[in-house]
Amino acid sequence: MWKITAKSNSDAEILLYDEISEYESEDWGLMNAKGLINKVKALGNIQNITLRINCVGGDVFEAQAMYSYLKSHPANITVRVDGLAASAASVVAMAGNKVIMSAGALMMIHNPAGGVWGEAEDMRDTAEILDKIRDTIANVYVAKTGLDREKVISMMNDETWLTANEAHNLKFCDEVEGSVAVTAMAVKGGTIFKSGFGFARIDGFLSEKLPKNAVKIDIPSATEDKSKEVKTEMDIKNVIELEKVYPDFAGEIRNTADEAGYKRGVQAERERLKALDGLNAPGREAIIAKAKYGEPKDARDVAIELLQADRTQAQLNALHQDAETVNGALPPQRDIPSDKADEEAAMNAVANEISRMRGYR
Repeated sequence: MWKITAKSNSDAEILLYDEISEYESEDWGLMNAKGLINKVKALGNIQNITLRINCVGGDVFEAQAMYSYLKSHPANITVRVDGLAASAASVVAMAGNKVIMSAGALMMIHNPAGGVWGEAEDMRDTAEILDKIRDTIANVYVAKTGLDREKVISMMNDETWLTANEAHNLKFCDEVEGSVAVTAMAVKGGTIFKSGFGFARIDGFLSEKLPKNAVKIDIPSATEDKSKEVKTEMDIKNVIELEKVYPDFAGEIRNTADEAGYKRGVQAERERLKALDGLNAPGREAIIAKAKYGEPKDARDVAIELLQADRTQAQLNALHQDAETVNGALPPQRDIPSDKADEEAAMNAVANEISRMRGYR
């Protein structure tokens, strides 16, 4: 869910509870940088903005644009990480003048990811581009934390998960609210869930497998004296065990992943139909309709089919034109008699003419 509301003449709240998209759609809860900027501007002279985050990430370029806009906005920006600020969402979080994480919240940073099709040079070019994108992301983290650049890049290489306390110790956040913390979450591969920065657009998903002892959750005893730091340590080895301890948290992760996948599928189908409509023209209706609903195809395949059809029609038109040209070049032909009487009369006339020429009468 994306929601931007004015709380008063001077205060506004941005709710980032869905993925960061390259598209904007209120019906599907999608928001990109342009949509966010337009909505914030529409609020007028806002002096304080609270950005609440529970997001798996999304499109890195849109996230960078959001970060840049909010960072330069004259309002005081307070970021509150309510549940998760992962991947591209962690970049947006760095825009806050003050970043507050709830004690049970998490932050994840990692390298950008993307796909490419082509030759070896294409692969090398893409790798270089991803390195440059990684460097721009690292710049944002370094600016917020003051950490050594190599330290930040190492954390990104390891796909680092940070509890609120860990994020606070490393200065990714300025304050922690609450008393329950998740610890030892820095794991490379096979983590609770992965989400991508997206060179174009990389999505999050839930993994059923975790390394042994990957996650340790500290839970205060129900009878403990809160003035004492006495905690019971519990090992969480897989998602099933996580659900037993924190069923609501695990369910929220699953629901977020399922909803995001459904929205992406709907958006992809809309784009496919829109692209096919762009190819439509008189005489192509049957091909387009079949590609839409009969035997679904994408615009690229249909474009090839239309090109072949156009070439076939062009060849037929050329043959027809050639035939007309030949017909126009032939000399006028005498009418051929249509019945036997006319045929005999014509033959007699020819015979008489021949006799006359020979001197017969």
